[in-house]
Amino acid sequence: METENKISLDCIMACMYFVCLPLTVIITPFGSMLKLVTMPVAAVLSVRLLLGKSRLSLNYVHFTYFLYVMYTVLQLAMYREEITLTVTKDMLLGFFAFILISIRIYNNREKEMIENIWLAVGIICIVAAFTSKEVLSETEERAVIKIFGFEEDQNQFCAYFIMPIIISVKRIVEKRRFMPAYFVTILLIIYSVLKTGSRGGLIGVVAGAFAYIVIGIKSIKGRIAICISAVLLAGIIVFAVFPLLPESVKERYSVERVAEDKATGRFEIWEYLVKHTLEKPERVIRGSGVLSSFDILLKAPDKTFKNTVAHNTFIQIFSDQGLIGILLFMVVMFACLIRPLGTDKVYSCAFFALMAFSMSLTFYVFKPYLNIMMMCAMSFKGQLPEDILKKIMGKEEA
Repeated sequence: METENKISLDCIMACMYFVCLPLTVIITPFGSMLKLVTMPVAAVLSVRLLLGKSRLSLNYVHFTYFLYVMYTVLQLAMYREEITLTVTKDMLLGFFAFILISIRIYNNREKEMIENIWLAVGIICIVAAFTSKEVLSETEERAVIKIFGFEEDQNQFCAYFIMPIIISVKRIVEKRRFMPAYFVTILLIIYSVLKTGSRGGLIGVVAGAFAYIVIGIKSIKGRIAICISAVLLAGIIVFAVFPLLPESVKERYSVERVAEDKATGRFEIWEYLVKHTLEKPERVIRGSGVLSSFDILLKAPDKTFKNTVAHNTFIQIFSDQGLIGILLFMVVMFACLIRPLGTDKVYSCAFFALMAFSMSLTFYVFKPYLNIMMMCAMSFKGQLPEDILKKIMGKEEA
């Protein structure tokens, strides 16, 4: 039993990869810090894979994501700008890491260790939020998040909290030791998100936690208890945490402010890209090319947009990859949402949170998206279809 539940080198490598998620923004002479860590991790996992050191399991998340990545590669025949080549190359490298980490079957101790590492990611990000003293400007006092001196996008930074907050909720529901610490972690995460002024980030993080309360708790008593706890936490946030924010940041969360700035100009971008795509049948079917939106928005006649990306995954993919791309992408999304429902609902809820973030971010090489996909694709001992079948057969024989 001890041998079956030991922590493998594969798991240690996966944890090294996950804990470096917040370090993506750090640039070294050899690329980002995460990419630098990915190389030795991928090398070790590749060797162990070739030596047959691990029990493996492919599933429909791997298959659907493979189809989507291959379609993206094929689109290079149509649109081959430098940024497109870079993104496609990074997608292939990300897919390679995705397969190496998620193809292995992990035991329960390893699962616990991986979730602890996600909590460590949350703590690293909380420290980054509290130590970031710089603001955007005198009139807009949103926190500029810096990690070891390198600036991180506020929306992307908030997405790093998806797994930590849902795991914290899960452990409160399970009445784990150090429960107060998980309550404090949630409060600190919410305050860190509020500091950034990211409305999409706040919606995404809260959506993931709420989803777990809805589908992750089976007992009525448990739901009532967690709802009471959620109300108490919400009260603390509204009356004790929110007032600590600068006035300009508090205003960003008002309905009036959202309507006034039209989601920082995103509504206009979405409308323009959809209209541009619908102008020609070939664009509707296959799109204009990955990240062609840069040129489309820059060259828009009589218009000046604040951004050159859609800040909406679905509209971005429809514009770039057409109906074929968006359908393949939606199949991947469905697979990632459905598969973990039979293993651990935490990962389905985390992916649901990502869907909320899709209104703010583009997912091509977005690291939280890829890492949460890995969690959705992972297999755990005792939760595979054959393991469940053995349990059923055992009960019938008994």
